[in-house]
Amino acid sequence: MPAIFAQENQTDIKKQVGTIIVTPGNGPNLALADFVARSSGIDSAVNEFNQTLLADLEFAAISGIVGKSLNPKSLVPDPASLKYEEWSSDPTKADYVAFGNIQSGLASDCYLFDVKTKAQLIASRHTGNARRIAHEFADEIVKLLTGRDGIATSRIAYVSGNAINLMDYDGFNAGGFASDGSRNRFPQFSPDGRYIAYVSFKTGVPNIVVRAVGGGLVGGTNFRSTTSSPSISPSGQLAFSSAISNDGSMEIYVSSLDGSGLRRLTKTNKTVNISPRWNPATGREIAFISDRGGSPTVYVMDASGANQRVLVGRGGHADSPSWSPDGRYIAFTYGGAGGYQIFVTDVASGQLLQLTSEGRNESPTWSPDSRHIAFQSTRSGRLEVWQMHIDGTGQRQVSKGGGRSPSWGK
Repeated sequence: MPAIFAQENQTDIKKQVGTIIVTPGNGPNLALADFVARSSGIDSAVNEFNQTLLADLEFAAISGIVGKSLNPKSLVPDPASLKYEEWSSDPTKADYVAFGNIQSGLASDCYLFDVKTKAQLIASRHTGNARRIAHEFADEIVKLLTGRDGIATSRIAYVSGNAINLMDYDGFNAGGFASDGSRNRFPQFSPDGRYIAYVSFKTGVPNIVVRAVGGGLVGGTNFRSTTSSPSISPSGQLAFSSAISNDGSMEIYVSSLDGSGLRRLTKTNKTVNISPRWNPATGREIAFISDRGGSPTVYVMDASGANQRVLVGRGGHADSPSWSPDGRYIAFTYGGAGGYQIFVTDVASGQLLQLTSEGRNESPTWSPDSRHIAFQSTRSGRLEVWQMHIDGTGQRQVSKGGGRSPSWGK
């Protein structure tokens, strides 16, 4: 940990995030019975479904997952086949069991039961490809057990080469979103997941482009000076940094998504103010980076531009603030004392927690449920998109073939 943060008391924030991620032995136990093929010729799809559902619920970290080697040997394709005592007693000792069947055409009957009360909690039917129906069932389970929307059907926008790509949250189904023959950088999902704003160099001067997730052009900026770092508010306002003042500074502005209604929020002297990020929970505050005090530091201001103040001021080099969707935390990159790493700060208390330590790690972005973070890392030998839980555990690579500047959307 950088020496500049070494004396920070991380006890309280560690306790906070420790209650967000459920570790084995500290929550209910969920058993996953392998789904049963009810048609011939679909064994491969059934295996893919079972593997995807297990991976989704392990990364969700909302319960302990019973090791499948401890499951009873009997198959459970439907509720009539469920023998509660087999799943509630040693060695399985499950609180809940998920099971079901898959038929030709990939229709799946999915069930979740409370083993102890024998209550049916979920009985649903899904159709589609194996990965999609596994993601949908995983999100159903998360919603029922936690009351929160799951992330298994969410997606991540990121930079691959000079294009903006989209992939499923677990790295599968990667494909192009925007490519115009120029460099495209810094994608940002809107909080509702409907739009993606990014920076395009197509005109020779970097400007903001806003597209619907389906690809249709919504708007953007068309200035003659460098304009970058887009961020969309919950109400659909665009924040960005730009040198259009021509006074030697990069300043923060807001506008409509089509660039109209321009308002300047910062006014400094030969200073860099960049990376504005709305508080997605309220839309009333913006975090940003400014070097007005010397080194780049995390600041916060009201959406009107008033009340600009330092949030994290410890020297060094801070970058890429990202506000959690619930408004409680801001993750950011800090390059204070050797190496760039991801930190998270509790907005209310200002307490800090370092989450990464291997390689160079930057550009954090929050999952829609505020429980996980994606980021770019060099630890595999080149820039790739990685993920982790909010407490820094469970780090895994999700992009393949190069990836950076992730933005996690619904």
